Formats: sequence, structure tokens, C-alpha cells
Amino acid sequence: MDYDVVIVGGGPIGCFVGGNISERGYSVLILEEHPEIGEPTHCSGLVSKDVISLSGVEEDVILNRIGGANIYAFDGTKLSFLGDDTYALVIDRVLFDRKIAEKAEKKGAEILKGARAVGAEREDNKIIVKYTKDKEEFHIRSSILIGADGAYSSVARWFGLPFPSEIIYGFQVEGELSCNNLAQVNVMIDNETSPGWFSWIIPVKENYARIGLGINVRENPRKYLDKLCKKWELLNTFSEDNIKKVMGGLIPLGLIGRSYTDNVILVGDAAAQLKPLSGGGLYLGLLAGEICSDVVLDGLEKKDFSSSMLSKYHKLWMKSVGKEIRLGLRLRRIFLGLSDEEKAELLEILDNQEAKSIILSAGHIDHPWKVAYKLMTHIKAPLMVRMLKLAFS
Repeated sequence: MDYDVVIVGGGPIGCFVGGNISERGYSVLILEEHPEIGEPTHCSGLVSKDVISLSGVEEDVILNRIGGANIYAFDGTKLSFLGDDTYALVIDRVLFDRKIAEKAEKKGAEILKGARAVGAEREDNKIIVKYTKDKEEFHIRSSILIGADGAYSSVARWFGLPFPSEIIYGFQVEGELSCNNLAQVNVMIDNETSPGWFSWIIPVKENYARIGLGINVRENPRKYLDKLCKKWELLNTFSEDNIKKVMGGLIPLGLIGRSYTDNVILVGDAAAQLKPLSGGGLYLGLLAGEICSDVVLDGLEKKDFSSSMLSKYHKLWMKSVGKEIRLGLRLRRIFLGLSDEEKAELLEILDNQEAKSIILSAGHIDHPWKVAYKLMTHIKAPLMVRMLKLAFS
């Protein structure tokens, strides 16, 4: 069969783009390798209010509202803040993904579940995509192929597009855990239990939370969770018996040099469109998804699927989404450049009314550079000067 667009990956970004394109009357097929949309989950499910408005998903996906955080250093040093506003939302990620998929289908996109793309090649200005379903192999043709298939994208590999420069290996469990305040997330910054990243406890509801971490070393992150439970007093009572769900995933970081070629585009995690400080990909992925949809629609209308046409997508997302990633990479340079002792010192420096006021007034989980830069330029301390130097090194 022939389609105008084939999308590999039925996650929220792939389905969002698919819905936007099919809404304009073009034929779209979304290949999702798993039997159910949204499973397995690969996300902490902590998002901004902007993600809900951008996606158009109803608010019944919201499980909890977050107004602050407790941030812990390796030695127990703690910074705590809590505002009156909602700064983040804890969502049912499976329901969120399924609602975006349902919207795409209502707009005309076809979603094929349990269909694994196994290859693709260019032929006569078309892309021939091979996929397997129920142990059978099928071939389909499309004018444009969109890779929304995550870190280590198969679409990127088939067409020689670059991979991200760094991968974080994430691991999370859900289970029974009492949290002191449902409106505050808990974060631990400790190179022993989460090298190159951090750990988190996200309250979902009374006596139920998500506990996770990331590591930048190629090891089994599960063993680091065991270390974390022994070291972090908030998890001292948490055990295997409390776990209800287990999930893991890859977090690609860094700006890729090219996200397109003739007839092919990468979007979302496949293009490393994530925040380098937190690893969140929904906000930037949705923004890039809007740009991707517009450029693909323009190409379909003009019947131009060339690299020259699709390069507009890369240039446009680099100006907006790329800017946020570049600023996030500055924060990551600071994060990696500070020792655990310096991070503990930073929490002590920020434990005052002036700093907390800046955090609560300027803080936004999708735009962390704004509050970080304000803190570095307003709070007088030698460590802040060192952080600025790291950011611009």
C-alpha cells in the first residue's frame, strides 16, 4: 500500500505529528512495535502545565499537582521550597499517550500496533518501509518517513543520520511509599547512587510514589536503586514488597547535527529533543512536532520531499527548541563540573529567603536556564562565579 507519510513510533510525539498531518487529508500510517499504546512506560510523568495545553489532552490525566521540592545532597544537606502556584503536574502517562493516539485516529491517522519496522530504503523518490506483524513481513511505500522511534532510532541508523552524543540510562519503580508532602517532589544529587544524573521521588497520591534515577554509565541501573534505598532515609522503609510497577528507558542528550535527509525526518527522542538538565522530552518534543507537521505538510502540498525542503524543519527547530537545548547543555556542564561537595555547598548557599524567592518567581521546569542565570548573577558567592565560568566555558 501507499501512504503519504509513515511514522515509526506510536509514542505521544509520533501520534501528535500523525494527527496534525492526517487532519489535513493526507494518509498517515503509524507503526507501533508494542501491542498497546503507552506501554511499557519510559517516563517519570512529571510535566509542566504547558504540556497539557500543547497536547490538547484533557485534564483527567492529572494525578497530582506539584508546588515545590526538597533537594538533597550526598551528605544530607537539604534545600526545601514550596510556593502557592502549581509548577508541575504528575500525570498518568499511559492514559496521556493513549489520548493523543485516539486524537490522531479521530483525525484520520491509522495506527498499527504490534508492528515492528525492520528496514527502509529510498526508491524513485519514495521510501519503501518493511515491517513485521504476527511473524509476517510487509512492505509499504510512503513519500515521507518520520522517525519518532526514540534514542538509538532505527530510522536514523537506516539513513545515516547522527545519534545523540550522550545517553542516560533511566530506571523507575512505582509503589507504596508515604511522602511528607504531596505537593513536593524529592530529588537526590549524589554521584554514588546516580552518577552523572540524579534520583527522584515523585508523589502520585497518598502513600504512593514513583522512585527513579538515571546514570551515565553503561551498567544495570537497578543495582543503583538498591544503593539509593539504603542511603536515602526517605526510602529506608521501601522494599521489593512495595513495588507495583517497574520501568526503564534511555534519555538521549545533546544537539544532533542533522535531523533530516531526502524523504526522511527525525522528531522527539529520535532527534534528542529533550531538556539536558532533567531529561524531559514531552514539552520540547511537542514544540518540535508542531514544526515537523508544518514542514511536512508544506512538502506534501508542493510534492517536494527533498533534503532541501525538509532542511527547513531542522533550521526552524534549532532556532526555538535548539536554543532551549543549548541553554540546558550549559546547565549540564555546570552539573557535571561541580563535585558532590560543591553541590552540597550550593544547596546551603540557596537556603535563604532571597534565593527561594527567585526560585519561586522565576522557576519553570521547561525553562530552567532563566532561574539558574538569575540565581548565578544575583546571589553573591564564589561558587556562583565558578558556575558562570563553567556555563560559558
